[in-house]
Amino acid sequence: MRKPIAIATALLIFGASLVASGQTQTNRTRIFRSAEVVTATGIGIPFNSVAQGIVELYLTIGETGNVEDVRVARPLASVTDEAVRSVKKWTFAPATMRGKPVESQLTVFAVFCPLAIQTPDLPLMPIADEARQPISGALPSVSPEVIEAKYPPDKNARSVGGTVVLRVLVGTDGQPGLVRVVKDAPTMTDLARTAVAGWKFSPARVKGMEAISGVVVAFAFRNPIVNY
Repeated sequence: MRKPIAIATALLIFGASLVASGQTQTNRTRIFRSAEVVTATGIGIPFNSVAQGIVELYLTIGETGNVEDVRVARPLASVTDEAVRSVKKWTFAPATMRGKPVESQLTVFAVFCPLAIQTPDLPLMPIADEARQPISGALPSVSPEVIEAKYPPDKNARSVGGTVVLRVLVGTDGQPGLVRVVKDAPTMTDLARTAVAGWKFSPARVKGMEAISGVVVAFAFRNPIVNY
């Protein structure tokens, strides 16, 4: 009788050790939690703009969630200023390190979608050299960087126009994980989620170690009549 009891006890101890190990691993990988966008407005598109592509911005988010600085990493003619103006109106929650708010860098990708897509591949221009300079004291030390991206698939839904804003968690392997909708645009939100699920990133690094981090991806769909 003692032998079955001993085996059951050993299994319980083994199971508990696995749970504890899993919790330790989770806590270790999420010691740093990146800043998050809480609310977002639409990104306007100038009436005479024919821009197609991506504006990449590096935001410095303070300990209270305020936007302290915006660096333009990838500009796009005629829409860069509008992208910067828009994100400055958004609200954010600060990053935390071991549960305490810290200054951080948050990358925002503002994608300006063409009315008709000839190719789904989204062109990625080189990052401006001045934008590569690290922000002293801000985490992560190296932010996630998109290395492959596609436009949302075209299913004749673009005539409505609008902006979809997504918060995307990027894993230590650079793959997009959890996607949260911050701003919805009917008929186009699902297309945007489908597109970003296929993006590829280089992972963030905190103190030399790969870390889970978040980015913001906004898709601005052009309305052929009212450009907004």
